Amino acid sequence: MMPLLSLIFSALFILFGTVIVQAFSDSNDDRESSPPDKEEAQEKTGKTEPSFTKENSSKIPKKGFVEVTELTDVTYTSNLVRLRPGHMNVVLILSNSTKTSLLQKFALEVYTFTGSSCLHFSFLSLDKHREWLEYLLEFAQDAAPIPNQYDKHFMERDYTGYVLALNGHKKYFCLFKPQKTVEEEEAMGSCSDLDSSLHLGESRGKPSCGLGSRPIKGKLSKLSLWMERLLEGSLQRFYIPSWPELD
Repeated sequence: MMPLLSLIFSALFILFGTVIVQAFSDSNDDRESSPPDKEEAQEKTGKTEPSFTKENSSKIPKKGFVEVTELTDVTYTSNLVRLRPGHMNVVLILSNSTKTSLLQKFALEVYTFTGSSCLHFSFLSLDKHREWLEYLLEFAQDAAPIPNQYDKHFMERDYTGYVLALNGHKKYFCLFKPQKTVEEEEAMGSCSDLDSSLHLGESRGKPSCGLGSRPIKGKLSKLSLWMERLLEGSLQRFYIPSWPELD
């Protein structure tokens, strides 16, 4: 009788012990499964951190205007040479005569990208810093060939409407070269005809030709598409050994 009772108690002890161990193991599994959920949440929140990406550019602009500063010898170091890694300065090239028209169009084209804290916007005066610009463009001759000094139109070459995205830390830039509009091509054609006739002494009294504000603004009509490619990282990059001084 005693061996039978001891056998029954042993079986019950083993049964209860198994149940208790199983309960503890289930609770441990639940505790171990919770950290991955926290890690996933951290990964999701980590995607919202500021970065130089196309997703970041879709943020709603914080301001109702575009802050565009002039790139001068005073702001040159802080806005380009010592620009923080991951930041870029998008620089519009203009002249005194085209400043108002191009700045207005430039602001409209880049406004949707001002939500990114990694983008900065500036403009460069062609009348003051032509040599600096032409030095940079020598590294992008396929996109914007530089004429030699014997070219009679060397000083007349029009760079207004060009846009350079400058990465100060990695020392490269991307180039936006505006496409000539129909009005501009027609105006340039009439200028050539007028120039030829003046050389022949046939039209000395004709007024000088020029481009209106509408063709000038048309130079930046595709800038927003170029900005999207810039954020995608699909634009060609032109590297330089060092940033030249801006006199």
